[in-house]
Amino acid sequence: MPREIEPSRRSFRKLIAANPNHFGTLNDDALAALLPVLEPKKSDTGYEEIGCVSYSPERDRLEATIVIKRATGYSGGPCTKGSVEWVRFFVDFGAGWVDAGAAAARVFDVPLGKDCEGAPDHPYVHVAGVVLSPLRRFCATPVLPRVRAILSWEQEPTAGDPGYLPVWGEVQEDTVQIRPRRRFYPTDIAALLAPAVQLDLAVLEKLIESEALPIPIPEPDPIGPVALNPQPLPPKEGPVLVPFSVEKLARIYQPDKLKVLAEHAVDRKVAKLALEPVPPHRFAAAEATMAMSGAVKPIALANVSLAYTKLDIDWGAILGILDDGKGDTSYEELECLGLDDAAAQLVATFRVKRPTGFSGPPCSAGSTEYVAFWADFDDDCRSTYLGTVKVAAHDYITMPATGLSYAAILPLDLTAYRRLCEEPGLHRVRAVLSWNTPPSTTDPDAVPHWGNRLDTHVHVLPGRPYDGVARLTIVGGVATGEIDPSTGVTTPVAHIAYNGSVLDARGCPFAGRVTVHGPTDPALAGTSYRLLVRDVTSSGSDNPVMTPFFVVDNNAIGSWITPGAGGWLTWPVWTTNTLGTLGYIDSIGDDLWETSLEVSGSGVVDTQRFQLDNTLNAASVDPANAAHLAFDPGQLAQQGCGKFTQGMTIHGTYDARDAWFDSWSFSLLPFPLPVGSLTTSVLPNTSEAPVGSTWTLDTSGLQPCGYVLRLSSSDRAVVNSAWTGRSVPVDIGFCIE
Repeated sequence: MPREIEPSRRSFRKLIAANPNHFGTLNDDALAALLPVLEPKKSDTGYEEIGCVSYSPERDRLEATIVIKRATGYSGGPCTKGSVEWVRFFVDFGAGWVDAGAAAARVFDVPLGKDCEGAPDHPYVHVAGVVLSPLRRFCATPVLPRVRAILSWEQEPTAGDPGYLPVWGEVQEDTVQIRPRRRFYPTDIAALLAPAVQLDLAVLEKLIESEALPIPIPEPDPIGPVALNPQPLPPKEGPVLVPFSVEKLARIYQPDKLKVLAEHAVDRKVAKLALEPVPPHRFAAAEATMAMSGAVKPIALANVSLAYTKLDIDWGAILGILDDGKGDTSYEELECLGLDDAAAQLVATFRVKRPTGFSGPPCSAGSTEYVAFWADFDDDCRSTYLGTVKVAAHDYITMPATGLSYAAILPLDLTAYRRLCEEPGLHRVRAVLSWNTPPSTTDPDAVPHWGNRLDTHVHVLPGRPYDGVARLTIVGGVATGEIDPSTGVTTPVAHIAYNGSVLDARGCPFAGRVTVHGPTDPALAGTSYRLLVRDVTSSGSDNPVMTPFFVVDNNAIGSWITPGAGGWLTWPVWTTNTLGTLGYIDSIGDDLWETSLEVSGSGVVDTQRFQLDNTLNAASVDPANAAHLAFDPGQLAQQGCGKFTQGMTIHGTYDARDAWFDSWSFSLLPFPLPVGSLTTSVLPNTSEAPVGSTWTLDTSGLQPCGYVLRLSSSDRAVVNSAWTGRSVPVDIGFCIE
C-alpha cells in the first residue's frame, strides 16, 4: 500500500507560491528577513536522490542520474503532466564554480510492480544532462575539474547560484576528466611550468623520449556519440597512437618507475595506490583474452608464451586468473545506469579508482573501457543487445583519492518502445563494463574479469508509437502537441524536448533558428518530403526551406545535408539521422510564421504555426518593449557627474517591460551588491516594472571606487530551439568617494 504523501510534498507549489521562504531555503537575505520560515526543510531525499554525477569526454556532456524512490508523490500518473526533476550543473576548473546549465526529467506516479523475473521495479532511474564547452589543455597537463549537480523537484535551481539549497532533492559533487586538446602549442609551455601543474620539463622530456608524447598530439578518435546539438567532428591529425606493448608496460609499471610517478601525486592516498604494483594479468588482459578466444593459431600462441617467459611472467597463470568469470572492480566499476528519456539515450556511469593500470599516460594510446547495453523492452525476460560504447582510459597521477567519474552514452530509438500512457512503461536494463576487451554481444550474463555488471529499471515515457504517418513532431525545440496550433505560442505544460527543461506557463514565442523534426519511422524510408514556410501575419506565400542542416547517425558520425532542387529531401531513418531532423528555418522579425510538411504524391500533410520574437527588449525602438535605468534627476544635479559620498542613499528610476517579459534583476560591478543594500518598488522581479518604478541603493557598504549598476531584463523566447532567458543589460555608472 503506497505511503501517504505529506502536505509539504502534495501542496509544494502552492506553499512556495504563497511564501517563497516557507521552507527556509530562499537564498536572498533581504527577502528572507521579510518572509517567515513556516516549515524548515532542505535537501529531503525521501522521494528522489542523485545516484551519480559524471562526464563523457567523448561527447562533452555532463550527466546526473536521478533515482526515483516511490510510486507516488510526483503529482500524477503518466496520463497527467506529472512533475519535474531539475538538475543544474556547476563546474570548477580551479577558479570557482561556473554555471554549466540546467536540464530536467519529467516524472510521474507509477504503480509498484515486479518485472518478469519477480524483482521489484522500484526504484527506477532517470538521467538529466547538459552539453559542456570545456576548458581544454595539452595532454601533458590534464584537466580534472570538479562538478556539482543540484537536484531539485519542481523548482529550478537558481542560475549562477552554486550554493542553492533544494527543498526536495540534494547536492552531489564528483571529479571528471576533460578530453585534451589535440595539438601542442608554444603557449602550452607556460601551462607546463605553472606551479599548480604537477609536471616539470624533465618529465616532459622523458615522455617524449619514451614515445608516450608524440608531437603533434592527435585528437582522440570519436569513440562515442556526440552531442544533441553537435558540431562537425574534427578531422584526424598527427600520428596514429599505437598501444604500448606488454614489454613496454612491464617496464613502465616497474617499482622504481612507479616510485617516480607517485612523487607527482597531489593526494597521499593516490600516491600510495601508485606505488602498488600493476599485476601482469592486468596489463596483459587484452592479449590473454584474445588467446583464449580461439582466434589465435597454435604457433602464434607458442611464441606469445615464450615472450612472456622471457619477461619472467607466468603466461599460464594469467590465463587461469582471467578465466575465473568473477569480475574484478579494483580498478574500475559501474556505479549507475539510467535513461535520459528527453535525449533518448541510456547512460552508464563508471568510476576509475586507481591512478595506474590503464596502459599509459594521457599522451599515449592508453586503453579502452567498454560498456555493453542490454534491455528487456518486451518484458519477456529476454534481453536484447543494444550496442557497445567505448571510453578512452589513461593513467592519471593527479586524480583525487575518490577517483574519476565517467559516462558511457548510448543513443536509442525510443519511439520504437513507447507505449500508451495507461501502461506503466517500466523496463529492466543492464550494462556490462569490461576493460580493454569488448564484452559479449550474445550473452548478457557473461561477466568480464576486469569490470562488472549492473541492472536497473527505467521509465520510457508514454508517447505516440510509429504508425507509418509522416508528421511534424518537434518545432523550435518543443513538441508540436505543446504549441498552440493557432497562436504559435507554447502551452502551459510545454518543455524543451531534448533536455526536459520546463517552459514558462505564460507561453513562449520563438527566436533565431527554428529546428524541425519528424518521426524516424522505418515505414517512411525512401519517402520524399520538403518543408515550406510562410509569414502568416503578412499573408505571405509558401517558400521551400533551403538551409543546410546537421545530422548525426547512430555511429556518432555527423554530416551536413543540403536540400535539393525545390527543397526536396529523402525522409530520415534513425540509423542515419538519430534525431529525425527535417530542416532548419532561420527566422527574422516578430511575425507569426507557419511551416508545412509536404510529402511527394500526398501534398501538404501537416502544418505548425510558431510565433516569433527576434527583437531583444533593451534594443527595441518601441518604448513599450524596452528596459530603462536612470538616477533621480534632482539628486544627480546636486551631486554632479555621478559622484556620491560613501554612506549616501542613491535614488533612481527604472522600468523593465517586454511583450514576452520573463524577469528582471539588478547587479553591481566590479563588486557584488551588499546584502540588503538595494531595494525596489516592484516585487517580485517576475512582475513587469512599469515606467516610474523606483530603486534605492544604500552605499554604506561600498568602498570608494567606480561602479556600474546593471539592470538585466530577460524575455521568454525559445532561442535557437534550445534555451530561454535571453537577456540584455542596461548600465549606469557612478563613483563613491
